[in-house]
Amino acid sequence: MFAKRALFIAGLLFVSAQQAFAADTRFIDNMPELVKDADRPGAMIWTKPGLDRSAYTRVMMAPVQIFISPDSPYQGIDPNEMKVLADSFHEALVRTLEPEIPVLSQGGPGVIYLRSAITNVKLSEPKRGLLSYTPVGFVVHAVASATGARVSMNEAALEVEMLDAVSGERLGVLIDKAPKAPEGDALSWDTIKSNFTFYAERFKARMLAGK
Repeated sequence: MFAKRALFIAGLLFVSAQQAFAADTRFIDNMPELVKDADRPGAMIWTKPGLDRSAYTRVMMAPVQIFISPDSPYQGIDPNEMKVLADSFHEALVRTLEPEIPVLSQGGPGVIYLRSAITNVKLSEPKRGLLSYTPVGFVVHAVASATGARVSMNEAALEVEMLDAVSGERLGVLIDKAPKAPEGDALSWDTIKSNFTFYAERFKARMLAGK
C-alpha cells in the first residue's frame, strides 16, 4: 500500500512539474509531454517518437531570444546590449557545431531549424551597462551604453525547440530551469553560454552518431 501511494504521489509531482514547465514558457507554444533529461538534473526534454537523426545533416539557427521575466522589478534594457549578448550566444553555438555540422542561413531538406531562448531574466534599476557585469562586457564594453540594467540569472531558463526546416514539424524540445554554474558562483551570462555550449556539443554528438 505504501509503495502504491509513493508511486501515486511521484506521478502527481511529475504531472505538476510538467504543467509548471508548460505554463511558465512564453517561448514554446503547445508544449509536448516532457520527460526528465538523464544527463542534466533540472532539465526536461521531448523527442519526436521514432525520430531518424540520420535524415538531418545540417542546421539553421534563429537568433537567440532573451525574455525578461514579467516579475522583474525593472523591464527596460538597451536593445543594442540585448543584440550583442544574443549574438555572442549564437556565435558560441556556431563555433561548437562547425565544421562537422554546417550551419546554414536558409532551410532545406535534411536541415534542422533550431530556436532557442533565455527566459525569466530579472533586472534591477540601471547603474552601469548590463554588459559591464559580464565577461562578455570586457569585449564589447565600448559599444555598451553608459547606463543599463543589473541582471539576475538565478531563475533564468534555457529553452530550445528543434523543427524540420521544410515542414516545420517539431522534432525536439529542451527546457533547462536549473542551468549549472561553477560551484559557489552565481549564474551569469557567461555560465549560461557554457550551458548552451554543453547542449550544442551533445546535439552535435548525437547528430554525428546518427549518420
